[in-house]
Amino acid sequence: MPIETAADRLVFLDVDEFGDEGVYTPSGGIASEPFPGIFDRPTIAVALNDAASLDARPTFFCRQSDLPATANGGVRDQLTVAGVGAFEVASIDPDGQGMALLRLGALV
Repeated sequence: MPIETAADRLVFLDVDEFGDEGVYTPSGGIASEPFPGIFDRPTIAVALNDAASLDARPTFFCRQSDLPATANGGVRDQLTVAGVGAFEVASIDPDGQGMALLRLGALV
């Protein structure tokens, strides 16, 4: 059972401090209201051998309750990050504590 409430989790996503604003659009659906999250576009600058595998796709970390009920990722859903652009949503990974990590694909 999570200790914090949805309002408590919102503090970590403050757009005025370090968060970003996203809009989720399910495939064939209506765009959500803007909601806060943390956008990350990792960079890899290392040499890897054939056995190593890293996922360097961009991600968006947000409250699961901010996502539309029809959001399921991987079926042409899109996330538009303010000031960055629109991405395909490859998957949605809930953390079991009320937050979700959206793994993003190519810019749309």
